[in-house]
Order: sequence, then C-alpha cells, then structure tokens
Amino acid sequence: MKAVVDYTDISYITWIKSKNKFKAIEELAGIFEGSDICPSIPDLVAALTEREKIMSTGIGFGIAIPHARLRTVKEMTFAVGISKKGIEFDSIDNNPVHLIILVAAGEKQHKEYLRLLSSIMTILKKEKVKDRIIAAESQEEIMALLREQ
Repeated sequence: MKAVVDYTDISYITWIKSKNKFKAIEELAGIFEGSDICPSIPDLVAALTEREKIMSTGIGFGIAIPHARLRTVKEMTFAVGISKKGIEFDSIDNNPVHLIILVAAGEKQHKEYLRLLSSIMTILKKEKVKDRIIAAESQEEIMALLREQ
C-alpha cells in the first residue's frame, strides 16, 4: 500500500479563508482545479455537499474529513485545509474545525478509499501531530509532518 503522503501533493495544502463549512469545502475542492484529479470540480463539490448534508464530517477534536467517491475521479487524492480561526462544522463535539482533510476517490476504489481514510485517522488521532499540522506555517512543514508518519 502507498504511504498516506503519496495520495496528496504540496499544492493541495492551503489555508482556508471561508467561515462557512460548505464554502470551505468548495474552496478546498477548488484546489484540484486544473489537475487531472477530477474533470468537474462542481460535480465534486456537489457530491461532497450532498454527503455533508446527510451527516456532518466534523469528527470532533477540531477535525473534519469531507469525502466523496465519484465515477469521474481519476486518481484518489486528498487536500489539506487549515483554518486558524476555526469553522463551525456541526461537529460531534460542537467545537470549531481547524483541520479539513478532503478526500476524493473513484467509485471503484472502495478498499483503497477505506484504507486511506483509516490511515488519515490513525495520523490525526495523535494529538501532537494534529496540533503541529494546524500550527504549521508552510506547505513544506505539513508535508514533512505527513512524511514522518
């Protein structure tokens, strides 16, 4: 299995400006614009939004993991969004989200998709690692933290 860091790119790490969870998801999904990941960013946003309306992906501890599987996603990947101020995400613990990991996968990548989600959760359960990612000042620093895991 590939390492978690192999499913992302330094250009898929950003600091979120949006204060609304749906706008934050849209902003983060937009990071894939112009890449080979998904030919239709609006379709990806629609799938992520639909998933979010069913049940919040705010898992608590300042983390949200919006995720979707679409037929048009060519390569499973994830983006990292940091919100220093925090975003109300209807999280399980009712706390604002500071770290958003947006996962996009193809419809037929079920096992790999579940493995990636599990690996991301394993990393983020380490509170010191999660806090260091949120406090990071550069994309390089976040990539280095992910590589260490």
